[in-house]
Formats: sequence, structure tokens, C-alpha cells
Amino acid sequence: MTPPNIILSFLFCYLLLIAKPPLTGAAGGRWQVLQNNIGITAMHMQLLNDDRVVIFDRTDFGKSNLSLPNGECRRDPNDTVLKVDCTAHSAEYDVVTNTFRALFVQTDVWCSSGAVMPDGRLIQTGGFNDGERRVRIFKPCATCDWQEVSNGLAARRWYATNHILPDGRQIIIGGRKQFNYEYYPKSSGTTGTFNFPFLAQTNDAGIENNLYPFVFLNVDGNLFVFANNRAILFDYKNNKIVKTYPQIPGGDPRCYPSTGSAVLLPLKNLQSQFVEAEVLVCGGAPKGSYAQVSKKNFVGALDTCARIKITDSNPQWVMETMPLARVMGDMTLLPNGNVLIINGAASGTAGWESGRNPVLNPVIYRPDNKLGSRFETQNPTTIPRIVEVGGVFSSLFRCTSCKLASKNCDTGFTNPNKLWAELVCSVHSHGNTSTKLGLGNNGGAAIDNPLVLHESKAVGTWCWEGDKPWEIDVSSSDHDTRVGNSRTIGILSSLCGSSRYS
Repeated sequence: MTPPNIILSFLFCYLLLIAKPPLTGAAGGRWQVLQNNIGITAMHMQLLNDDRVVIFDRTDFGKSNLSLPNGECRRDPNDTVLKVDCTAHSAEYDVVTNTFRALFVQTDVWCSSGAVMPDGRLIQTGGFNDGERRVRIFKPCATCDWQEVSNGLAARRWYATNHILPDGRQIIIGGRKQFNYEYYPKSSGTTGTFNFPFLAQTNDAGIENNLYPFVFLNVDGNLFVFANNRAILFDYKNNKIVKTYPQIPGGDPRCYPSTGSAVLLPLKNLQSQFVEAEVLVCGGAPKGSYAQVSKKNFVGALDTCARIKITDSNPQWVMETMPLARVMGDMTLLPNGNVLIINGAASGTAGWESGRNPVLNPVIYRPDNKLGSRFETQNPTTIPRIVEVGGVFSSLFRCTSCKLASKNCDTGFTNPNKLWAELVCSVHSHGNTSTKLGLGNNGGAAIDNPLVLHESKAVGTWCWEGDKPWEIDVSSSDHDTRVGNSRTIGILSSLCGSSRYS
């Protein structure tokens, strides 16, 4: 077969899938417990470029079930529960070996936010109490632990959103009572905060509904920012709104505490003069739901998704109906370009004991299918995953460190279908994505697809270098003699985010 050349002009992460041992279950998804007890609750999770996952939880909720090593104890006079705590509130999970180790986090990460830097470091910012202005840094290595920077932020950040920028910095947007943004790391002229009136305009008095805003980097270099029920295209360099999108139909809020979820769909026409980008927003809670919780009335969640082509000259939302209503759900891209919608509640809102009726069935969304035929319900889990009741979901995407301006390639792989619940580690694998992939240090890959019944080999080297396009040469002699067709090799590009409490 002639080696195909694949040129990607805008590539952030290379996503691949590796299968685990045989799972049990019928068609429509399968579940497997990987760890019966990981010792802490996965309030936040992030996969790093060494195939390990950093998991961390709030520190002010008493002892965990995972002890710190070597008799270590966390001593924090500002902690509201335990001044001396010898248990861990963070852990590192090794995807390959299915093992974990305790990590030491000093200040409260409750409702913090973060993102991975181009060099692979996790930067986690803000939180609660003594953590509200902290910057926490975790460098991937077998023995590394958290490092903390006191007063690393210019403002208190609680329920903010972080996003990596093309120059390698992070922008940190919003947070409770913070209608502004700032950058990390700091540089000359960017040490303070920058006013962002859009966050004040989308703030519902006494409720908010604009925390943890959805933020995506558009193909033109500006930021798509969605808060409450509205969205803008934002030129962060000049602190200027360049486009205002229509309000989402129905006007219901989609951000915390009426928490929905959102993804930037895979970019498809990368060879075109005008690259298209689409955002999908799903779930949330109807207007007034948060106020009803105080009356013990848990209003049914939203069952709608809204999709918009953010690059259009006249963009409009297209509404779709999910098979299951969902608030506090999670969405993430799968390696085949589909979207996994998972976790959450069928009624209520986010907030302390404000959700009811856990949604146990994941749903697959197929963005390329015709409107009306994009959703497919999966088999249910037996473990509820609702914020402050159960746990949270994080897709285990392996992000390369070849993002944006970095020239140091570190390509890799992992299984994107793992979930951690409270003290329980489970795996969900959707039928057609249960493939096995191995990737060597030089980019060589061996693929064994159970639907094809034989092995193919592909070789490629890839690295993002500033403004240059990312070129991947993949050679394969694979040929499916059973069906008489050559194998199609696909590459999905996406910016990998983290999972957090909502």
C-alpha cells in the first residue's frame, strides 16, 4: 500500500487507544473494575505524558483512606478540619501497571482549575481557603511530587477555567466573584488581572451560573468563551470581543451550578483555506433550578444539546435531544471522533447535595451522523457518579508534549475509556473503539484490530514546531484479505483537558 501523507496544520494532542484484558458485558459498552480502592476520591484528574494519571481531592474533608509514605504528615494551621493530617489527598495512577502511589498536596484544591503545559507539567491553580491563590506544579516522573507557589496568582480563583495558549502560557478566566482573567506564568506587563465584563454580564445574582466557563481556542487564535447561556469570541491579547454569538435557544443556563458540559468537536477540513470549528454543549439545568433546591424541589435536568459552528460568518445554534437528561455530566472526545457523554444526575443542580437520580448510562454522540441519529445509549454502570455524592469522570487521553511551541516530541498512547469513582476504578469500553495499539519511542506503532483479525504496522514521527504544519508520514503494508480492502488509518486531533469537580 502506498504510504499516505497526512498533514495536520493545527494539532494539539495525538489520541490513541490501547485495549485492556477481555471485558464482560453485552454490546453497547462494557465495564470492568480495575482497582477496588484507590484511597481517595477523584475530584480532579489529569493524564500526563508518562502514561500516569494525577488524581487529587479537597483537603478539608477529613482523612482519606491512603496514608502518606514514610510517616509524613501534612501540617496546615489554616485547614478547617485537620491541622495535622497523615493521609494523602492526591495520588498518581500508573495506567500501564495498574498501580498507584500517594502524593503530597499541601493546600486545598477544592474547585481549583488547571491545564498541562507544553513541556508536560501540570499547572493547577486556585482552590479554597489557603489554596485560593496557590499555583501547584506537578512534573511527570516516577518519583516527582507536587510543588506549590504561594501567592502565584494575582487574584483568588475558585471555580475558574484554565486554557493553554499558543505561546505556551495559560490564561485563567473567572472564578467566584472574579470578573477578570490573568496569565501564568507571569511576564512583564501581565502580572496583574485584566477586566472581563462578559463574566459580570452573565452572572445571575445569588446563583451565578457562569462559573467554570467553557473555553476553547478557535482556529483564528481567539478564544470561544461560553458562560451561563451566552458565548463570545474573545481577542484576549487586546481584551476585545470580536464576535457575539446568539443566546442558546431556550435561554437555560449551562454553567455551574446549572452544570452542563462542552467539547470542541474534531477539526475535519484541515486542508481547506477556511478551517471550520464546531462546539457542542449538552445538558445543564433549567432556569430557577438552583433556587428550587433549597425548597427540596429537584427540577429535572435538561435533555438538550446545542451545536454551533463558531467559525461561520452567521453562526446559529442547532438543537438536539439526548436520550437521557443530564446535569453535572462529562463529555470527552473518543479516538474515533465520537463524543462520550457520561456521569451526572437526572435532576437538581451542582452544589452540595443538590443533585438527585444518578444517570448510570453513558451515551455515545456521533457528530458525523445525520441529525436525529447521533445518540446511542450504552450499558449502565452500577456506581453512581455525581459531584459531592459519588465521583467524577476523566477520559484517559494521552496528550503528547508536542503542543504549540514545544519542539520536544514525546508521543504516546493510552486507553481513553477509564473512569474513577469514589474509591473505585472502573473501565468502560465502547464496542468499535476496543482496539489494541502499541507505540514505540520512535513513533512505531503496532495495531491489532479485533474486527480485522490481523496485525498492521505503521511508522511515523511527529512534532509541532511553532507555526509550521505538523506532517506525519505513515507507511503500512497492511491489507485486510478477509474483506479485500486496505486499512484506513485515522488520526484525531484534540486539545486534551482535565476532569474536575463541578
